[in-house]
Amino acid sequence: HLDLLYIPAAIVMAPLWARKKRHGWHERFGKIATLPPRREGTRARLLLHAVSVGEANALRHLVPLLTREFDVVVSASTDTGLARARALYEGACHVVRYPVDLSWCVERFLNAVQPDAVGLVELEVWPNFVRACEGRGVPVAVINGRLSERSFRGYRRIRAFIGPTFGRLAIAGVQDEAYAARFEAMGVARERIRVTGSMKWDAATIADEVPGAADLARV
Repeated sequence: HLDLLYIPAAIVMAPLWARKKRHGWHERFGKIATLPPRREGTRARLLLHAVSVGEANALRHLVPLLTREFDVVVSASTDTGLARARALYEGACHVVRYPVDLSWCVERFLNAVQPDAVGLVELEVWPNFVRACEGRGVPVAVINGRLSERSFRGYRRIRAFIGPTFGRLAIAGVQDEAYAARFEAMGVARERIRVTGSMKWDAATIADEVPGAADLARV
């Protein structure tokens, strides 16, 4: 059972975690308030998981598009990512903290959120979470997927362990062909992979005025 591997690893890592103050431990263990039923008139509830600040920012233009038709929930793991997600999306959709990948934490979280589909931003493919979603008939996709050469080398060493999790993905929308090849090598069927480009450019904001530009022009 995966939990039997996670718990010793957590004990080993505990001194490192203790060096940095972290908040929301009850939420990290899946204890979040049960969300209300999905918004009336929406087609389904979509959970978008953004690990930290960068991933939360990447959703800036996608979330408003999806909330027109869907009840959207945005989750984040880190304190900074959660704060950024709340600043960007609270009021437009639900914002919650994503749990650690212990099976009972994942089950609590899914019971509270009740998603109809899940989108994992960039990667963040955790075995217990993906398997629990599969058991509930909830499709899981990667969006804006990326898998660096360094990360790929690490994942490839444990492919026997993590490969089945990649294989459970309903679809992987990745940034380029190099990432597509790596996702396929990790176990995602080629017909489930789409090269969609990077959402980084979608989230970029072009300003009409840049503070200090006028002063610089007079120099």
